[in-house]
Amino acid sequence: MEVEITTVKENPLMDRREVEATVNHENEATPSTEDVQSRLAADRGLDKDNVEVKHVYTGYGRQTSKAIIQVTEEFEYDEELEEETIDVDQTEETEDSSDDSSEYAEIVSGTITDAKDALNEMDEPDFEAALEAEKADKNRTTLIDWLENQL
Repeated sequence: MEVEITTVKENPLMDRREVEATVNHENEATPSTEDVQSRLAADRGLDKDNVEVKHVYTGYGRQTSKAIIQVTEEFEYDEELEEETIDVDQTEETEDSSDDSSEYAEIVSGTITDAKDALNEMDEPDFEAALEAEKADKNRTTLIDWLENQL
């Protein structure tokens, strides 16, 4: 049996990585969730208790399956597997443009209430920069609507 990770989605709220993998089980029965858990943990050097296999789906007559896995431990993977990737060129441009953008990125990185309070405490807040930082980071509609109303 061979387990190949196809996508990884970081879920910082739940402090885990949500992984989809293809399981090749040629000339074998569909592997159990425990088998997939053991193989992925062994292949990636993870603690087996930090790997939870939610589902293993196999099409009729197929010798490959799709596994849905949650991993609560940091592990290395190819960044190309991430579902939502950030364009490196865009990141460099925003960092080079000004220190203000990093300040607004830090402000909107917390809770919505904290972001509103921090912006209201500023003498001359740049709501446009805060809006761009929010759309680039968490993209929360509640904060985006509030920022748009401030403009």
